[in-house]
Amino acid sequence: MCWPTAAPAGALTFLLPQTYVDAMSQGNEFENKVVIITGAGGGIGGATARLFAAEGAVTVLVDRDQGPLTEVADEIGGHAHPLDLRDESAIDGFVEQVVAEHGRIDALINIAGVFVGSEGSVEESSRRTWDLSLDVNLRATSHLTARALPHLVAVGNGAVVTTSSTQARAADVGWSSYGIAKAGVEALTRYVATQYGPQGVRCNCVAPGVTATPRALERFPEDRARSVRANTPLRRFGQPEELAEAYLFLASQRASFITGQVIPVDGGMMVHLPS
Repeated sequence: MCWPTAAPAGALTFLLPQTYVDAMSQGNEFENKVVIITGAGGGIGGATARLFAAEGAVTVLVDRDQGPLTEVADEIGGHAHPLDLRDESAIDGFVEQVVAEHGRIDALINIAGVFVGSEGSVEESSRRTWDLSLDVNLRATSHLTARALPHLVAVGNGAVVTTSSTQARAADVGWSSYGIAKAGVEALTRYVATQYGPQGVRCNCVAPGVTATPRALERFPEDRARSVRANTPLRRFGQPEELAEAYLFLASQRASFITGQVIPVDGGMMVHLPS
């Protein structure tokens, strides 16, 4: 499209959603916005919570591990909710409590997940492993999103950001149930974007590469870490703060015309053939 070269100031603003215009005119777009962040006691979730809090958001933080969750909440003035996301009735009660206490939900950032470990092939994976991977990584994300959606619709420009993985984008010799569950999250993202876009809700997905969190580093002895770095064009692991920027962007009005997309934040790991 060719824009007029001599348009009067403000003449094209009618083309932009009012929510975008309002957000760009504010100092902190997320000031007093209610943002739920799951997995907030972990490395990526904690960094994301800190970034949203720095942008003025009311952060509602969820994690199964109460100790790390409370530390993050105390640090940033967030609201801690210890919660096992496999418990659907607990999710229902949690969403009701958030709306009762804060009146709204502006964004849902689904980061919580479980990595079962090198479980072997599809044939070797146990029923327990499959159930755990699907319950936490896919079903919990789906159920919490479903319960939050009416409230995201109500604010007029709600946003959901989910979390996938490089394992969903390319198969590995192990981690079968994890990768398949995360592929389901990517499909969920597209369905939510398609079904709720007409009501103003955007849904996107972040697909992290290897990120330097304590839990992730435990899984990578130095020889494997060296191999991963060598096959990443940027030659390093990501940092939790870099992932947090992606979640913030996708939840913001700066991403107002982006929906249904999976955004890799992996240092280029998935764009080339292994060397």
